[in-house]
Amino acid sequence: MTTPPTGAPDHTTGPGRDSTSPGRTRARTSWTSTRSRLAASSRRGGLLPGRDALVDAAFTVVLVGLALVGFRTDFAGLVWVLPAVAGLVLGLLVTHVTTAYRLPIVAPLAAVTVLYLLLGGPLAVRRDLVGGVLPSGQTFLDLADVSVHGWKRLVTLLPPVDTGSGLLALPLIVGLLGGCVTYAVARRWSSPYAVLPAPLVLLALGIVLGTLEPAALTVQGAVFAVLGIGWMVARAARTRAPLQNGAGQRTRYGIGAALVGIALVAGYVVGPLLPGAGSTTRLVARSHVVPPIDIAAFASPLAGYRKYTEPNPSALWDTPLLEVQGLPAGTPLRFATLDSYDGAVWGASERANSGSLVPGAAFQQVGEVVSTKGPGRKVEVQVSVPEGGYGDVWLPTAGTVAGVKFEGRRADTLAGRLWLNIDTNTALVPDRLEPGDRYTFTAYVPPTQEKMPTSLPIDQSSLADEIDTSFLDAKLDAFTGDAADPWAQFTAIAKVMASEGAYTDGGTENSVERYYLPGHSLGRLARFVGLAQLAGNDEQYASTLALMANRVGVPTRVVMGAITPDSGPVRGQDVHAWVEVRDSQGQWVPVLPGNFLPDRNKKPKELQTKVEDRKVGALVPPPAGVNPPSVLQGPDQAQNATNLKKPPKKLFDPSAWPWWVQWLAVLGLVLVALTALYWTIRGLKAWRRRRHATRGPTASRVAWAWADLMASARSYGHRIPRRSTRLEQASAAGGPVDLRPLARSANGHVFGPGEPSADEAAAYFAATTAARKDLRANADFWRRLRSDVDLRPLFTRGPAKVKAPTRAATPDTPSPAQPTPVGSM
Repeated sequence: MTTPPTGAPDHTTGPGRDSTSPGRTRARTSWTSTRSRLAASSRRGGLLPGRDALVDAAFTVVLVGLALVGFRTDFAGLVWVLPAVAGLVLGLLVTHVTTAYRLPIVAPLAAVTVLYLLLGGPLAVRRDLVGGVLPSGQTFLDLADVSVHGWKRLVTLLPPVDTGSGLLALPLIVGLLGGCVTYAVARRWSSPYAVLPAPLVLLALGIVLGTLEPAALTVQGAVFAVLGIGWMVARAARTRAPLQNGAGQRTRYGIGAALVGIALVAGYVVGPLLPGAGSTTRLVARSHVVPPIDIAAFASPLAGYRKYTEPNPSALWDTPLLEVQGLPAGTPLRFATLDSYDGAVWGASERANSGSLVPGAAFQQVGEVVSTKGPGRKVEVQVSVPEGGYGDVWLPTAGTVAGVKFEGRRADTLAGRLWLNIDTNTALVPDRLEPGDRYTFTAYVPPTQEKMPTSLPIDQSSLADEIDTSFLDAKLDAFTGDAADPWAQFTAIAKVMASEGAYTDGGTENSVERYYLPGHSLGRLARFVGLAQLAGNDEQYASTLALMANRVGVPTRVVMGAITPDSGPVRGQDVHAWVEVRDSQGQWVPVLPGNFLPDRNKKPKELQTKVEDRKVGALVPPPAGVNPPSVLQGPDQAQNATNLKKPPKKLFDPSAWPWWVQWLAVLGLVLVALTALYWTIRGLKAWRRRRHATRGPTASRVAWAWADLMASARSYGHRIPRRSTRLEQASAAGGPVDLRPLARSANGHVFGPGEPSADEAAAYFAATTAARKDLRANADFWRRLRSDVDLRPLFTRGPAKVKAPTRAATPDTPSPAQPTPVGSM
């Protein structure tokens, strides 16, 4: 480019600029050069980063890393660190390479997507890998599913989540996108403030996805704020013009330090006075997400107790139900803890305990590891279901559950739909256990106390205040006698039941005991305590004892399960119901059936059974108006339970396809998405170009047409200076296409004395369109593709609106040069 002769107009100033002040021009030029230094450093084409790039990379790593610390409370241990750090580093490297080679911003986003699919398997999912390294079709499906639905599963799972859930892909996603977007903004935009929104969004995301326990309060608060301000200050120093008033670097640093000090003092003083500052409850997503589980859809196991007794049509009395190894003999094996009574049935409630990490959620999805600890020693128990054995939704466990791992052909299905109430330690699998299912649970099991303690400090309250149980008062007075404190009254009730009551399972079909019906509704229990002699089985005795205990202020709940035998499998004869009492420390103390249940061989008196024969109508409890919570209609759960299994797999279920079909499906979806994105970008650029060519003043249309042409030339790889005249830009374009006639024509239309006509503006737009086609024809395939997907023309700021000249053109005024067709150049 030749230097303009002396006296020639300075095109670098542009119309309307003051070129008479050398000092002001030098300051403006220095300001322009320093502001463009950041963008120019990323367009040199080299992979070796400069000082500014290293500073931006360091701040990106630190700030995004601090935001990723929010996952600490979501996952068990430090397993989340590897995918999070790997994602951050890979996102940073990919963005650096694509920025160094001046690729559009869509390039690093596409690259991190590919890296997520290729490396997400070994880094996060770690299942269904080919050779333990290469991803399979199922791996791709799992990664895609986690990227869409994993966020909801994370906030509904009981924290901390274990590695087997597949949700480690979420820290990988956040690390990849966080490193990519933050560093890309830092290297492509010179604004000091543009770099902070992305890390702030990541920080807020980590808090929202976290728990009520802060991950790192000081680090994510004060340290993040100080580093963020420091980064903005460092970037602002790059674009600061040289000062002419003598103010030096020390002065600026002093002013900055003083401002930071004022901000810290103001935050310390004013912060506690802001709205919400005095609240101790964090706002997290899991506090406002209701887990998608309806406990009322599952029958209470106590309603079907009689199917385990003898005689019974189910014939489960001597049938092996469960094979249990690792649990000491005599230890209670819990099916379900039933802590809610509605007048019809004892069922599992949906209320959460006060110390839950997820307020309002009782049953929460869990993985293989549960972050709990209880009294007793830690045991590992193996459970398997033999043929014809246990088949219910309630998962047998013991003690304080610390983890469950499934095995067998349905391991993934059961593990993905395991729910646990950490207050009652009741586990639930809606798909039901089936013969052949195996699982291992880890639990803290205290020593079994077969006898009740003589004294126990209890937490005096009631779990059944809403139900009218005044019909028990007559028996309470007779059972408690002179006992004064609530625990003494409780033990007195249990002893009277065991010594004076009778046991019956309903007898045979022709037995007089058949009139002792199953159930534990208010009607059935009123008949139970209304007789001269109590007569029933575990269902009636445990239910009545729990209601009487709550009546005298002893918080008591019912547990349905089995007592582990000395040897052999758990059979129907080992199934029992017992109660648990809450002490003053909040612990639940089991009271086993041997403390309140009469001997099985002690049958009801014959005279009483004959009386009941005449009162058979009175023994039938009235039908319930609606289904009570946690119970299905009918006492026999095996005959009336709703089919809760998943529907069979269909032809369009991707998980049932062969792996190569899954690969082809994923590849097809990716190609369709990329094609749609390609034509969407091209269509938006064409729409924007046409819009500016047909609206506004005609001189502005011409200026916009030239600006759009220069944006296209840049996307084809031409180095077009931004702050220069049109003739200088046309000369810089070079190549086989001469754009200087179009530049002269644009200058004539814009700076001429008259406003160009609409036809002249349309003709100029047609000429620039032809020139754009010639530029495309002289570019190779990859440059054309890069230009097609380049998003920069969509966000390029066009020239300022050109106003029409106030004076009319005279015959002596030369007309603007007409555009010359590029093809004839």
